Amino acid sequence: MKNHPIRVTLLLLAVFAILLLLRLMPPFELGTVEIKKTDIIADIIKTNGEDDGGEAAMLEALRKQKPVFRDSCPPGMTCIEDYAEADGRGMEPFYRALEQIDELNRPVRIAYFGDSFIEGDIITDELRLLLQKRFGGCGVGFVDMASQTAGFRHSVREEAEGWESFSIVDKDHCNLTKLGISQRYFLPQPGARTAMKGVKKFGCDTCQTATLFLRAAAPCDIRLTLNASDSLLLHARGTGQVEALTAEGKIGRAEWSFPAPAPGMVCWGVALDGRSGITLDNFSLRGSSGTTLTSVPEATLREMHSVRPYDLVVLQYGLNVVTKNAKKYSQYVRNMKHVIDFIKQTFPEAGILICSVGDREGKDDSGTLCTMPGIKAMVLSQQAMAAESGVAFWNLYEGMGGEGSIKRMADAKPAEAGKDYTHINHRGGRRIAGIFYKSIMHGFEQYKKRKAYDEE
Repeated sequence: MKNHPIRVTLLLLAVFAILLLLRLMPPFELGTVEIKKTDIIADIIKTNGEDDGGEAAMLEALRKQKPVFRDSCPPGMTCIEDYAEADGRGMEPFYRALEQIDELNRPVRIAYFGDSFIEGDIITDELRLLLQKRFGGCGVGFVDMASQTAGFRHSVREEAEGWESFSIVDKDHCNLTKLGISQRYFLPQPGARTAMKGVKKFGCDTCQTATLFLRAAAPCDIRLTLNASDSLLLHARGTGQVEALTAEGKIGRAEWSFPAPAPGMVCWGVALDGRSGITLDNFSLRGSSGTTLTSVPEATLREMHSVRPYDLVVLQYGLNVVTKNAKKYSQYVRNMKHVIDFIKQTFPEAGILICSVGDREGKDDSGTLCTMPGIKAMVLSQQAMAAESGVAFWNLYEGMGGEGSIKRMADAKPAEAGKDYTHINHRGGRRIAGIFYKSIMHGFEQYKKRKAYDEE
């Protein structure tokens, strides 16, 4: 069979010419059939220069439409990922408080919950200092009435005697109805006393307010001695609710004594603060997974929030849940999502930030130290948890250096972590706090830029 390319080409040209002629014909009817106008090049050219304005109008609308503001993250920085939904329970409440810090008539407050990774005020000590240098404030925030880590903490000196101490980890002895915000409570014996003294460090030598937090079923007087000279009586009304008894002044040392405590009196701790600026409370609990926070009575936390409102709640847990090779933490995530919902209910005005686990080393099959695979799985699980809960997330594992970072810190000279390849020391905490602080401040600057952009 022969090909006739010339004939085919001529046929196509003829068909095309006929179609071009059809585009000039007006619509008409053939019997009951309507013959519409045919224009095979209508999408290529405009007839007689006509323009229905659709494309031009669309381009004009696009020019007028304001693009969505996009946050930036500088190279090398581990930025906070904010998954807040319409309720704004990510970083916005905290950043808004920072923006209005001069009008609040109180400090901007952070409640930082965690396990032994932050025990002894590690990380939080330096983070508090950096924030206070930037925004003002003084004091170390909340301290337990009889802290078990008093000798390990560098930011305050504490002496305590005459107390019965209880914690959520003491399951056989603990009365859950008496738990306070730190998941502990303390019962004073006659003559019980607690003394706090500042240290020679920025923001830690003196404070402006000293507050005792307690609950009593009957009225009672507590003696407070300031700076080893000025003595006054604090009167607890005994309402059966959380009470905050505050004294003010330039306070370098404060001692509370209980010569005759009211029957059933429960004390939780004291707070050493400034009248303004930043306050950061360290609520560390060795061995905790974080899921026990829901054991604290909801009424107690609501009452605590009424006398000591927080603008940001940080949750840094998971280290005690990670195992060497576990890749799934779905049950833990479900439990922690209940904790997040609980925090939303009991601290209704606070933003929430999930801080991931840090690096942790284990030995592989050949005996070589390396990052536990379970750590990476936990970090991903915690980020997904934050996204699903509509709160903020900071990747501590990435911030401290990622794969093998805890070993590098432990091997550094001088060392920044222990040879358990799990816990950092105060030196390592200062370095990580500096990284965290930069991420927080970058987020604050982006918040202000986004707000200004939206108001244009």
